[in-house]
Amino acid sequence: MTYLAKGVPANDRRQILFLIFVVLSLYVFAVSAPINLIDDAGILKFYRDPRLGFLDVVRPGSGYYYRPLISLSFYLDHLLLNQNSYLLHLENILVHAANTVLLFLLAKRMLPPASRMLPLVAALLFATHPVNVEAVNWIAGRTDPLALLFVLLSSLALLKGVEGARTGYTILSVLFLAAGVLAKETALLFVPGSFLLIRGWLFTRSEDPEAGRGARRQSRVLFLSYCGISLAFALLLLVRASSDGNSLSKLLSGGAERLADAVPLGLSLLGFYLKKLLFPWPLNFGIISVSRWYAVPALLSLSALFFLPRKNPHFHMVLIGLLFLAPALVVGVFDLAWTVVAERYLYLPCAFFCLGATGYLSQVTARVRRRGVLAAVVSLVLAIAAFASLQRTLIWQSNLALYRDTVAKSPDFAMLHNTLAVTLIQAGRLSEARHELNLASSLEPSALLKGLIRRNMFLIDLTGRSRQESRRFFNLYALDKSQEDTEILEAWKLTDDGLFKTLPAGAERDSVVEELIEVNQALYARKSDPFLLYNNGQLWLERGNRKRAAECFAESSHKAPEWAHYRVAAQKLAEKLGGGAI
Repeated sequence: MTYLAKGVPANDRRQILFLIFVVLSLYVFAVSAPINLIDDAGILKFYRDPRLGFLDVVRPGSGYYYRPLISLSFYLDHLLLNQNSYLLHLENILVHAANTVLLFLLAKRMLPPASRMLPLVAALLFATHPVNVEAVNWIAGRTDPLALLFVLLSSLALLKGVEGARTGYTILSVLFLAAGVLAKETALLFVPGSFLLIRGWLFTRSEDPEAGRGARRQSRVLFLSYCGISLAFALLLLVRASSDGNSLSKLLSGGAERLADAVPLGLSLLGFYLKKLLFPWPLNFGIISVSRWYAVPALLSLSALFFLPRKNPHFHMVLIGLLFLAPALVVGVFDLAWTVVAERYLYLPCAFFCLGATGYLSQVTARVRRRGVLAAVVSLVLAIAAFASLQRTLIWQSNLALYRDTVAKSPDFAMLHNTLAVTLIQAGRLSEARHELNLASSLEPSALLKGLIRRNMFLIDLTGRSRQESRRFFNLYALDKSQEDTEILEAWKLTDDGLFKTLPAGAERDSVVEELIEVNQALYARKSDPFLLYNNGQLWLERGNRKRAAECFAESSHKAPEWAHYRVAAQKLAEKLGGGAI
């Protein structure tokens, strides 16, 4: 607040407040959006695990990505916010608002001083651009906004260092960028981008010979700082590359066939993304295919780069935007994510393309006489973008509406048909859910997805059955407990638990107890929850097998966390029954 009060002119402060107002107005409905079943639900479940500690969150592990800053934010969401969905969505919105303000401040430095309103236009274009809706509304999409936050902070610190030959700010810029890389690895592309930023900035100070000398000195500091910090990242990459099941190892294992197809596919993806930046419709959460004809606009756009005036900052902003597009092309070519392309990948490129486009608009403004007409056109474009973003945010208000919209635009996406079916099951619309599962089955799903479809069909068939009928159904169709889906095992356990508590002593109750022990063992193999061992100890006591009960209680007390409510009881029961401690 002190900075805003003393360092920013009053007119700029009003514009900043207006930008924040625009972002909050567009995304105010996002705070009441539900938890998305895709990724969001899994993230919340993972970080609710009480066994998870700070070091587990930040150390390099076997996860698909290594993004400790994002992991830390989700960890703190659990500790401080109790994973309140309203606050989690609000976080994303506030990060987007901060990025909009930072982009405005960057535009003030990179656009011609005479163009007083154009920095506001650049920031508004970014704030309202419909391709950013996915990254803002999706909790799991926080990676891109958080990475951009540190990239923009790095940009401003770097320009501060270059302008005043202040080495401290240049080093601070490197540290900000390192934080961005820890949020999402695509921020690494700002390493070459930072030199493009300096070169672009020099064109705004072409009449100042001292600016060039200062920029060269700070560029050397920047280069040396990058060399130093790159050693740490290189070591981290080596650790990650040596483990299986992550995005880096998958990238390095790209076969010859995939590499042979890389250029034509990469051009198609580039054309698709460039079209999305200019004309984002249709907006789609699950894009699984891109026409090869998009290679044509890609080639035309790359050719146009040779004809654009290069001795200005706008050209360099466009180049930085293209740099940030590169990772999205790699993701699509090497099939690193669940969709071949995604609108959220445009969040970082969009910021710099908005800067570049507005810069070229300043040149047009200087040449045209009817500036009122141009202002009306720009206002219309911003109004259309804002309306589209608001309308899209309203669709994100309902998982059912979002998934229906997605399968309507990507009817061959089997995974989304299954996800839509899960949402319909939760809403009690079982016949519609069965229809979606049948559609998913007809689309040649993967082996993993086939298992999910089977599970969901199974859960639909269980609906409305009594416990006895459900138990018969389990034993008829779920033959191998060790290979069964976790959710089916949990439903089976719930059924048998209910029967165990209500059945009188006798053969049927004994049969339920034996079955429940097997289900608990199968679940323990999947979840490693020591309480299941404690539960089995109680069941073995029910069967009169004190030795097996003691073994279960002893193992449960040994493996249970210190805070577990059953730990002391398990230890006492193990000692009482002669099992001792493990």
